Amino acid sequence: MRHNAPAKILMSAASALALLSAAPAWAQEPSPDAATAVDESDEEVVVTAQKREQRLQDVPVAVTAFTSKVLEDQATQSLTNLSSKAPNVVLAPVGYSPFAAAFYIRGLGFSDVESSFEPSVGTEINGVYLTRNSGALMDFYDIESVEVLRGPQGTLYGRNTIGGLISLRTKRPDGTFSGGVQGTIGDNGRREARVAMNFPISETFSGRISLLYKDYDGYNYNATLGRNEGFQETLAGRLTLRYAPSEQFEATLILDVDQEEGSGASMRNAGRPGNVFTNLSPLGGDPYVTYGNEPIFSNVDTWGATLEVNYDVGFGTITSVTGYREFDDNLSSDYDASAITGYHGERTQTHWQFSEELRIASDGSGPWNYVFGVYYLNQAYDISNRQFGFIVNGTQFANQDNTAYAVFGQIDYNATPELVLTVGGRYSYEEKTFTNDPLGPVTASTFSSDWSDFSPKLGLSYKFSDDIMAYAQWQQGFRSGGYNGRANTVLAVGPFDAENVDAYEIGLKTAFFDRRLRLNFAAFRNEYSDMQTGTQGPILDGGGNIIGFQSIVTNAAAAKIDGFEVEANWAIGGGFTINANLGWLDARYSDFIADLTSDGIDNPTDNTDLPLVFAPRWSGALGITYATDLDFGRLTINANAVYMDDVYTSGGTINRISDVQVREENTMLDAAISLESPDGVWRVSLWGKNLADQLIINNTFGLGALGNLRVYAPPMTWGLDVGVNF
Repeated sequence: MRHNAPAKILMSAASALALLSAAPAWAQEPSPDAATAVDESDEEVVVTAQKREQRLQDVPVAVTAFTSKVLEDQATQSLTNLSSKAPNVVLAPVGYSPFAAAFYIRGLGFSDVESSFEPSVGTEINGVYLTRNSGALMDFYDIESVEVLRGPQGTLYGRNTIGGLISLRTKRPDGTFSGGVQGTIGDNGRREARVAMNFPISETFSGRISLLYKDYDGYNYNATLGRNEGFQETLAGRLTLRYAPSEQFEATLILDVDQEEGSGASMRNAGRPGNVFTNLSPLGGDPYVTYGNEPIFSNVDTWGATLEVNYDVGFGTITSVTGYREFDDNLSSDYDASAITGYHGERTQTHWQFSEELRIASDGSGPWNYVFGVYYLNQAYDISNRQFGFIVNGTQFANQDNTAYAVFGQIDYNATPELVLTVGGRYSYEEKTFTNDPLGPVTASTFSSDWSDFSPKLGLSYKFSDDIMAYAQWQQGFRSGGYNGRANTVLAVGPFDAENVDAYEIGLKTAFFDRRLRLNFAAFRNEYSDMQTGTQGPILDGGGNIIGFQSIVTNAAAAKIDGFEVEANWAIGGGFTINANLGWLDARYSDFIADLTSDGIDNPTDNTDLPLVFAPRWSGALGITYATDLDFGRLTINANAVYMDDVYTSGGTINRISDVQVREENTMLDAAISLESPDGVWRVSLWGKNLADQLIINNTFGLGALGNLRVYAPPMTWGLDVGVNF
């Protein structure tokens, strides 16, 4: 593992600068009427991280905001394009499930599709929390903003998260008759169409409809089946209705549907000598050529309804957010990655959730500001997990019902015009009923358990001036216990206990040069206890002989994660804007006594030397935007260099002796150039991702003694957007 990251980050910065070095020359020495540099980033960024609109610089928490303009200028296709564009944030797909999220913030996350586990990093859309990783990765269309909150979230949000939160907000009706159409073509058969339209219904009632169609051939080729892999076809739509009879009352109904069909993840053999699958398919050669013999697919159908009601009662605003979502997915994977049927799996899963959040938030005008709320969640899923091949044959059936209740609140007291004292807390209660009918002759069993927790928060902030604020806070976070959805024996089901964290943070938010430069700092320590740790354990017959392996989850570990973060946004002038961030992590286990040998003998050992996954020591990004108004339109050029240090993509004792699960340090270069007409009627944009065409591992994961499988991130890709507004 190399850690010469500061030099690499400087090289990344130089790369981004090089991509933009010619930009001014394209419009050099214009007449005064011909071109005018555009400086937009000195405008105030408004966030809702504390459940009321505030300037980003006035919020004493670590949050990064991406506006719709920023997302458009960077040609953002999905949340994965924002990975490391906020410090110490890794946003990636789960390797074997392209629609599932493997999100890590400050070294903590969860990369699995199993619905019996709780995500460590939450995702919400329009205020409704998505209770599982599957389906959290979606194609972007008609997005208003994205906020990335780092650290535990519980005193201000309906659903608690232990690691952080990704909050998406879609665009709302504006009461006019207007809209736009955008078409995209690109490499590997990329064809996309996006449509959005506002329409008035009456003076108090308006709507907006958004549609997405996407067709993509993929960047992998299966040599055994003679076909492309990684193809995807998506059809999605969203209808938003807004009713606002007065300035005090507003109700918004959002209905959405998303159907995605694709070939799933293309996995390659990454086995080591002695593994069962090592010699079944090539280890080298073209990394984008695969050899599986069973057709793979990943199909997702989801729909949801959200009703948000806001009522201004004078001293505050009462908000209700009601959400219902259904999610069906069918995932087929070839785990031996070869031309024989060694180990194949097919998961068919149905999930639904209903949630209600009711809160009241003060208007921020007095010395006492507060948010109080209650939350209710009910979710359930059913799954059939069929596995076949010469390794194993059979089908697991499982289902779970989960009900959660919470009361939360936070009070901010302005002790002086400069000093704010904060106290908050959250009480959470969870109950789960899990039924498992595992592979083999074991009969079905049903289990029930519950967990409760109180998580407090204390903090203070001090404004040295209108543009300089320091803050410090301590809070606890909670991740519910649960059951092992992959257990093949009764003893492996669990339950496992809840996971907790003590999070300490200090920060400084500053603005200079008439607020054209925003420079923010944060330093933190997170102390995790009772970490839910997954391992591979043996399945024994009546004689004590090993007849297979299974996943086991225990609360075997504790960890300490220290880090710091720097974020900068600078509207330099002359049309240039710089966005940059730098993150550093020191993540290590402080306690990890467990039996990780899978030899059938109970022999716990000290495993604190093992690395945490997706916790790069260094990461950072540099983005440069140049904008200028020409006679024929506004020219915008954006370039980004994103650096990530070496990172382990999966856990296990193999990381002691091998780097097979390491994603080596890399720098991703992206760029986009767009031209928009002076009246905003048309816009053309050419964009590219991974312009250096680096070979980057998405992740490598192990199957015990069977071997390791690897999924690669996309190579260089490009697209051309053409849009018309009306």
